Amino acid sequence: MEGILWGARTSDTFALTWPLFLNLTVCFTLVQADFLFLVAVWLWRLAVQRPDPFVPRGPGERPSALVIIPSLLAGQDDFDAITTTVESAATNGYPGALLIVASVDGRDQHPELAQKLQDWVAQKDYAKNIHVHVTGTPTRLGKMMAVEAGVAFVKGLVAQGRAAEFPALYFSIDGDGTLGPRALERLAHRITTPHRFTGNLRRIVSGKICIRPDLLWQGWRAFFTVKGQLYVQVAREFVVSNAARHNWKWAPAIGVPGALYCTWSELLLAAPRFMGFMQTLRFSDWLRWWVGKAPPQFSESRVEPLPEALTGASDDTCMAFIASIASWQRGRLSLDAPRTPGEAFVAFLLSLTVERSHDYEPEARVYTYSPPTLRGLWRQRVRWNSSRVECAGRFWRAFWYHWEIGFPVSAHLWILLYVVFDVSLYYLLLPYYFLGGSHVLLGYLIGYGGQTVAYAIVTAMALVIESDYRRCWRVVFGLPLAAFYCIAINFLGCATGVIKDVFLFGNPTNFAPEWTLMKGRCERIAILFRLRRFFLLCVRSWMRGDVPLGWFWLGWAETPWTPSGYEGWTTGRKPRSILG
Repeated sequence: MEGILWGARTSDTFALTWPLFLNLTVCFTLVQADFLFLVAVWLWRLAVQRPDPFVPRGPGERPSALVIIPSLLAGQDDFDAITTTVESAATNGYPGALLIVASVDGRDQHPELAQKLQDWVAQKDYAKNIHVHVTGTPTRLGKMMAVEAGVAFVKGLVAQGRAAEFPALYFSIDGDGTLGPRALERLAHRITTPHRFTGNLRRIVSGKICIRPDLLWQGWRAFFTVKGQLYVQVAREFVVSNAARHNWKWAPAIGVPGALYCTWSELLLAAPRFMGFMQTLRFSDWLRWWVGKAPPQFSESRVEPLPEALTGASDDTCMAFIASIASWQRGRLSLDAPRTPGEAFVAFLLSLTVERSHDYEPEARVYTYSPPTLRGLWRQRVRWNSSRVECAGRFWRAFWYHWEIGFPVSAHLWILLYVVFDVSLYYLLLPYYFLGGSHVLLGYLIGYGGQTVAYAIVTAMALVIESDYRRCWRVVFGLPLAAFYCIAINFLGCATGVIKDVFLFGNPTNFAPEWTLMKGRCERIAILFRLRRFFLLCVRSWMRGDVPLGWFWLGWAETPWTPSGYEGWTTGRKPRSILG
């Protein structure tokens, strides 16, 4: 401690203040400038007493809607969670026809729980506009395959005449959420409100994720436990990230919270076929597009659906990407590519400056849980913070034509690098450069202080515009450890997932079984895996001479000579040997 105090007294003032100044400048200029505008708009609305534009409607005055709630249903906790979510959706006061489908991912694995859920639904009696059903997949296939099972079930209801039509809106809700008052109707109101400049309806609308109030604050004794700190840190993170969902940053938003969002069922129905269509696009098509030839059009394609390509660590991001790609054409949503690069550039400029695909309803709340252990939270954040890289690998062919999504995805990947740069700059490079090796600890404390001040300012601004601040103001108690949480959980989790996915052997999250990932023909960059595969094929070719040349030498998919890169990810079995 004496060394730190001596270093603070003898070091140059510039050396002590520069990291703090640079941190705040970079933070607010590149990452958090939208918070300043949000606070300014909030103050203006407060001054003019602008009323809430949302007005509850009467029966039948909102579009018909579909809620599909996927669940593994692997135990009593899952049963309690999904029944709570179904009850919350059914009693949320949605005035239109609402079809709720609880879809079990792998119902044959726990048939007694699936039957218990069926019996529970059968004895419920909701309003006449609410209909609840149970379906699922026989074996575990992944979250989006459970959603696809729900879609197929609803199509069957329509074919049998038990439903008038496929619902117009689709609400995504995780199987452990509790909705706030009128959350579904607020989302429906937002998505059906025409854009003030273009007149188009919104394409996708995010809800607000909130940690359950009873978890956020359980008293001072709980606050000083690991679990209590994790809840407070996650709650503060949600408060700040919810403000960012207004989508006022310089780069458009590219993701939605799977816990609660709303989009058009038209996109949900088209998504599996669009995933298959993307895999038919070729580099030669893109080159011809640049010299005046029309690109392949999704509306003219007869490709088979590939719903398995939606499943993985980033299935909600897939739907967000598809909503960004879609555009309103003569009153319908189109996933066709722009006819020329000039049209693509205009679409990009419009999405950047006038009409963004992602909207946000700040009063559509969903209260959810958070992992109570370091291990559980770590695994969740590794998946969350690195999944965009993997999802970009599924859509890279679409980025050739749809620059309105290609640009923000590229910007997000740049931000990942920025985070690495930010932590390295403030905790390694600057302390050593300005203070030397003898004052490294002091430099770390300065960098930590800079991050803490930045987080305090951002948290304060987020709380200013939060209408329910009385429930969540205690997140400020988490500020002393917020920077440590960011580095230990988000930064290192992101770095771990990205390094595994890009440079090593892929990042197994167990969020979807390996057989679904194989069928969806999803891949990872996984440079080390591909190099090892190439080396082993060289050895086999030298030893046995039965391996023809081909791109599969550096590939990921299964061939007669090589296993799939996913083999053993969820089963734990050792992949078959290339050397035979």
